[in-house]
Amino acid sequence: MPQLSPMTYQLGEEPALVIDEACSADALYDNAEARLEAARGMLETIASLQVATSLQHHDLANVAQAAQILAADAADLFRASHHRRDAS
Repeated sequence: MPQLSPMTYQLGEEPALVIDEACSADALYDNAEARLEAARGMLETIASLQVATSLQHHDLANVAQAAQILAADAADLFRASHHRRDAS
């Protein structure tokens, strides 16, 4: 039976994205790790670009927002993975 909990980063009052905490701890952990690696890779790419110092303000804001969402998702999934492991 699903045990749904809303993701931290939501727009509006209705939780459109949820985590099924009934998933295995490994599945939750793997999804968290994928999001964290995506955020890390994106930031590493931007940091290594020579044009990074000349990016427009809105470009940096877009990258920062994407990293924020991915990191928040990863944190939610890691937390759910830990709860699932503790419940087992």
